[in-house]
Amino acid sequence: MKKKYLSAAIAGAIMAMSASALANPVTDADDPAYIVRTAVPDAAKAKSEAATMTKVAPFVNQKLKPAVDKKATPETIALYRYLDAIGKSGDVIYGHENDAHHKMFRAPGGSESDTKDVTGTLAGVVGLDALSFTGDELRLDDCDWNMGIRYVERMAEITTKAAKEGSILTLSMHMPNFDRVAKKAAITGETDFSNYSAHIMEGNVVHRILPGGDLNGVFNQYLDLVADYGHRMQKEGIPVIFRPLHEHNGSWFWWGVKTSTPEEFQKLWEYTVTYIRDTKGVHNFLYAYSPNGPFANEQEYFTRYPGDKWVDIYGIDIYDDDQTGDYYDKLDSSMEIIEKLAAKHGKVMALTEAGVRRGGSLAVTGNVDKQWFSKVSAICAKHKSPYFMTWSNFEKLPHNFFSPYMVSKTRGHEMVNDFVNYYNESNTLFADGLADYRSLAK
Repeated sequence: MKKKYLSAAIAGAIMAMSASALANPVTDADDPAYIVRTAVPDAAKAKSEAATMTKVAPFVNQKLKPAVDKKATPETIALYRYLDAIGKSGDVIYGHENDAHHKMFRAPGGSESDTKDVTGTLAGVVGLDALSFTGDELRLDDCDWNMGIRYVERMAEITTKAAKEGSILTLSMHMPNFDRVAKKAAITGETDFSNYSAHIMEGNVVHRILPGGDLNGVFNQYLDLVADYGHRMQKEGIPVIFRPLHEHNGSWFWWGVKTSTPEEFQKLWEYTVTYIRDTKGVHNFLYAYSPNGPFANEQEYFTRYPGDKWVDIYGIDIYDDDQTGDYYDKLDSSMEIIEKLAAKHGKVMALTEAGVRRGGSLAVTGNVDKQWFSKVSAICAKHKSPYFMTWSNFEKLPHNFFSPYMVSKTRGHEMVNDFVNYYNESNTLFADGLADYRSLAK
């Protein structure tokens, strides 16, 4: 009998192990990796602590204006002053890339936002990438196409709605390799910017897309998509933080240090701004400079810097790759450098892209520091950064999400309670804690 029971136990254990191996928490809401949400988002508290115009009034610099665009719309000027005031007030806005149209898990009865499913509101800063203008991060169905709806139009609809819910918008550009785009067009007869792939460095692209280069026209067509989006937002009275050519001090993009000279990069930045601002007449962009950190000194931060008249916001992209705790020290010291530079040069600063990247992103379970968001926010507050933005949650990919999510109305990722507690902190701002800042343009 003992042998029989032992054999049964062994068989049961093997079956359990097999089931566990086959289990996919990314698609299974009942997976034991998920926990019950017990923390309650306190929307009333958030409202009482909101960054109202009365609250930020003591910190507003009415003389402050963005440097890049002398024709900036009143709303754009107002947003710049609002961000500056929030940073000085000690509040910090939480941002999340693609927060209004991408999510990790589609919980029954949920919204289009993981942040909203967890907290009841969108992130205070909603990021989007020009990849959505090319179809790489946005899908349209046959009905949309038949009705004449295209990607830029749909993203404008999505982000206009987010802005009306209180969110501030920021746009980045993961650009395709234009040498490959041109070669494909020579075969098909059509310019297609979709099917983006990172780390494709061939073709001496930076040199060739500048004026006089054979790829300048192709690059202009791409910038036309960005300008189209800008015009649609401008018509709605919505400013956008534009973050082009990010992480230019790295070697993983074709506009980085391995494939362009400092002079070429600076010319590319100037050309991008000039084309969007002057040729296309987009005047609702704030221009954010965002090299990859950490930084040891001011000289490192200013690697390839295009100059004060071409930049409005001093940003930094810096990820926590190992969860050893060293990240917080590196972030703190890097942001101290940027804080001093921003004060010296009369700029607003921000943590423009961040997240836990141990193993690729946050994990479904077993994350080392579940208070990561609160700790990063505290460092931002210390250095007068008005916001920080984590990267995107992509649908049902186990190591490609950067914010906790719900799998049902009551259960979610192992950090949902910590994230709700972070939302409830007195100096934390989400979309429901931001004000109509337009009066600051006066």
